[in-house]
Amino acid sequence: EFRRVLFRSQLKIELIGTGDQAGTWGTTTNTNLGTAIQEAITGNATVTFASANAAITLTDTNATQAARNLRLVCGGTITNVQYLFVPQITKQYLVVNNLSNSVIIANGTNSGATGTTFTLPAGRSSIVFNDGTNINDVVTYVTTLGNVTITGGTANALTLSNVSIVSGNV
Repeated sequence: EFRRVLFRSQLKIELIGTGDQAGTWGTTTNTNLGTAIQEAITGNATVTFASANAAITLTDTNATQAARNLRLVCGGTITNVQYLFVPQITKQYLVVNNLSNSVIIANGTNSGATGTTFTLPAGRSSIVFNDGTNINDVVTYVTTLGNVTITGGTANALTLSNVSIVSGNV
């Protein structure tokens, strides 16, 4: 009796078992490489908000899926802060917030967030890392910057050290 067993990675890329798909593995391999892996490395997906939270998920298929993509562009319409729920897997995202309010990036579903979250202000982009439990801000240290504009924030929130030239209002 022949029994086919599918194994899936965290990103739902089909892993072909030894002896499976004999003579036909090319289609699965091409989809894995041309769709699934490409999305994870260089993919760009739009997540559309409609005055509510948005949740992206992964299913057991190597077909195109927003949650597998590296870059998530938040678009649509919101009137207050909303959540972007992502799958609870180890994965990095570059998130672009093109909305009129902040987006809170979190693990979980529309019924609630789990772990720590990350709030991305309207009109901003950030790199976040999901460790499967928490959403972490990736950039915490920069050694060299070109022209930088700092806006918003609160009084006394800016700390500069080892700065040779500062111009403008600080």
